[in-house]
Amino acid sequence: MANHRQSLKALRRIALAHCRGEHPDLAALARELGSAVRLHTEGFTALSARVRTTAGAPRIRPLRTGSAHLQLLLIAWPPNHVSALHDHGARWGLEIPLHNALEIEAWRRQSDGGEPLAHGRHWLGPGDALWFDADQSRLHRCRNLSRRDAALSLHLFGGAPAGLAYAPPPSTRQRMPPSRPAIAGPLPG
Repeated sequence: MANHRQSLKALRRIALAHCRGEHPDLAALARELGSAVRLHTEGFTALSARVRTTAGAPRIRPLRTGSAHLQLLLIAWPPNHVSALHDHGARWGLEIPLHNALEIEAWRRQSDGGEPLAHGRHWLGPGDALWFDADQSRLHRCRNLSRRDAALSLHLFGGAPAGLAYAPPPSTRQRMPPSRPAIAGPLPG
């Protein structure tokens, strides 16, 4: 049986090695993390089997980074969960599924302050990454594509510490009502 703790430590080591400076090469970081995710598939499958999610809120586990300017989060998404429309302020970031798949729906703010406009979707499986620079518009929403199983993902954010900025939901019909991510309890391990 694979050890999920060793798998998480491997990802943490890679993230910390790449994020020593102010702004890492996000493409190189994504490639190395993706390779490690594929190498540690058994560990993340074992961790996913241990995670208990409840409908409504993902479980978020911050991983230690030793830096106020780097945030590393392990998120367990309940089946078919959709996050609220949000961004991460003026920070760079990277999102990578570890187990199961996520849909990342991109939105664009209008200059006149009107409702945000949908402008793209990305489907990510284990080891696939999506990243953004600090100067890019990052308004988005995440969804676990599985209707039965939890999804696990790793999220890295760097730059000046900031919270999530939530946008009002667009008036267009949504598949699921958005819910705000909250810490529902610690993940095992």
